[in-house]
Amino acid sequence: MKLLLFIVFTTLSSGMFSQRLSGPKKRKLSFDDFRGEIGVSTAAAVSSVIIRYEIVSQSIWTGRIKIKIFAAFDRSSSWIKPEFKSPPLLAHEQGHFDITEIFSRKLQKKVDAEIKGVKDFSQKFQQMYDDLYNEHYQYQTQYEIDTDNGRHEENQEKYNTLIREMLL
Repeated sequence: MKLLLFIVFTTLSSGMFSQRLSGPKKRKLSFDDFRGEIGVSTAAAVSSVIIRYEIVSQSIWTGRIKIKIFAAFDRSSSWIKPEFKSPPLLAHEQGHFDITEIFSRKLQKKVDAEIKGVKDFSQKFQQMYDDLYNEHYQYQTQYEIDTDNGRHEENQEKYNTLIREMLL
């Protein structure tokens, strides 16, 4: 039973909800969020987690720009095989979404510090995004390895604690 993580960094997707995991509106995943068609795979679950961005304001007079970065979960591409549904598996998949939130916050801080205008955006953003993509992907991959796809309970609990602390 191998879990597979499908990480997509995109700005366009359908059938997804975008959920920031901060403050009182923090939302946890439920089994109902896994609506995708189950693929031919040895994986017990697939979570499609995405770091999205949108330009929320742009001034034609000053050239200033405001970008919002956020974690999203694509319901239509995520699935859990019914025979593997369990609270520990759901918690492991929540970990993937939470890790994505952590990296979206990291990118937001970097964008806020370095992207002040349209010129900065066009010159710097793609490289910042690509660098973060690589770091995020490596972290997600290490999470799968260290937790043995959620089966190594002790390591999974260590990650759960670490992720909780990083989200504070």
